[in-house]
Amino acid sequence: MKLTILDEVASTNEVVKAALREGKAEGLVVRARRQSGGYGRQGRIWDSPEGGLYMSMLLRPDVAGSGLATLSLVAGLAVQRALAAMAEAPFRDGIQLKWPNDIVYMDATVERADEYRKMCGISMEACGGGVCVGIGINVFAPDIERPVEGRNVPQYMTDLMLAKAPDAPAGATVAEYAATLEGRAQTAYREEVISDVQREVLARLLVSYGRWRELGFEPSLSNYDAASFLNGRPVRIENAAGDEVLEGVAETVDERGRLLVRTADRLVPVSSGEAHVIPKP
Repeated sequence: MKLTILDEVASTNEVVKAALREGKAEGLVVRARRQSGGYGRQGRIWDSPEGGLYMSMLLRPDVAGSGLATLSLVAGLAVQRALAAMAEAPFRDGIQLKWPNDIVYMDATVERADEYRKMCGISMEACGGGVCVGIGINVFAPDIERPVEGRNVPQYMTDLMLAKAPDAPAGATVAEYAATLEGRAQTAYREEVISDVQREVLARLLVSYGRWRELGFEPSLSNYDAASFLNGRPVRIENAAGDEVLEGVAETVDERGRLLVRTADRLVPVSSGEAHVIPKP
């Protein structure tokens, strides 16, 4: 793996896609402290102020067709496990996968399914005979919060982690401890935390990717189901234009990575490239 860290780019995805077109080998990882034009799945804009983890990986899997679609779910599961492992125990069960590969947080006290908070978005783009995997994680809250609404409300990882520094107050979260620091000390601490998240995510992603190349998605199905936010919830399926195409209850995913939705009279498989899933209240 070759890691490049940049202060600011338009999009780490664009850097990796350029490398794919140039024929660069698998294993390049590009991370940026800020992005001016970041985007996620289906080209949705991803706000990328300093404090988040924004990175893209160059992969060249020898898998084609429908098998390649499941890489998106494997990546999501790897990131979900990484974030859950780093969170304090009471928060871990709330870190879940929203099909196909968003990581969301649902506090146990929240009753409405549409009030989840988004922790991470993942994009997957085929390019130059390979794949660009883009990952954006909300680690620290930005210095200036931008107003957001509905399902785009962020959850920051450092609000779910306890500070381990020797001088941290007992019970302080990483975010709370960082706020007590100033100047270079705060900058260095924030960078250290983001790098820790980066290392945990990459370690789990590389192991999962190798397993997927060897065995496919089926061995991961039960783990994906166990972490699923949608299973058993009423959902509305919209197309790219925002038109409703289906309504029912999400049941599970199949071996091809499709979401299976139970309607009044049938079980409908939904592919990730053609749909957006909205949980109903």
